[in-house]
Amino acid sequence: MKLALTGKTLLVSLSLGLAIAPNLVSEVKGQNQQVTRVKNLAWEVSQSYQPPDRSAPSSTAGGASRGGCIESTGVLTSLMPKNNLGLTLTGYPTFFWYVPKSSAEALEFKLLDGTNGEVIYQKTLPVPENSGIVSFTLPNNELSAPLEVGKMYHWFFTMVCPPNSDQELPDKSGNVIVDGWVERTELSPSLVSKLEKAAPSDRPSLYAAAGLWHDSLTTLVELLRQKPDDRNLKNKWKKLLDSVGLNVIVEQPMLNCCTSEHN
Repeated sequence: MKLALTGKTLLVSLSLGLAIAPNLVSEVKGQNQQVTRVKNLAWEVSQSYQPPDRSAPSSTAGGASRGGCIESTGVLTSLMPKNNLGLTLTGYPTFFWYVPKSSAEALEFKLLDGTNGEVIYQKTLPVPENSGIVSFTLPNNELSAPLEVGKMYHWFFTMVCPPNSDQELPDKSGNVIVDGWVERTELSPSLVSKLEKAAPSDRPSLYAAAGLWHDSLTTLVELLRQKPDDRNLKNKWKKLLDSVGLNVIVEQPMLNCCTSEHN
């Protein structure tokens, strides 16, 4: 399997990295909020993702969408588990999407309060020239506060297509949209112990087995950025995406889009 990854192609300013475990341990001490439970499963070195014991609320767009101004094969696809709910330990998670080649004018990210639908944050992002995987990290200097533990947030990612020239008024019905949910949760004592003992290359597997989708995916991407030719890491990437039905985009390249330099 060949995965196109280079030093400049993957996003920077990830909130997770090789020192993620100690940082998160100190971050969650003293928190007593009610959080989403995840299945108490053993560490699966195979990198298979184990979802939490519930699904996300109903979504209006879903995890994959085609139409509008898409010019190539494939669909706009969220790199999300099948239940469309991603748990994370960080207050500023990273999101990933496969974006096909298109004539879109812009990409738009919007984050809403999952309870009242209030828009918390929105950002217009550049459109990549070619098909590939793009990513966006919530910037800590643009949000009034990090994501709250135990609270659900609804996000939307839109390919803004040119208006229909035959219409007197701009027609936005051709826009291509996917959506999903994210919730911040706590780091369990058992996972703390495992992370402290694990090698950096094994941490994505620990997060995946604990149902922490964003942490598993982001940490694995950061490792691949540092070692793009590591066969073991490439295999973990394939197994993680295969485990959530995203095998069709395993070999898509990571694109230099939507990093902190655009925020």
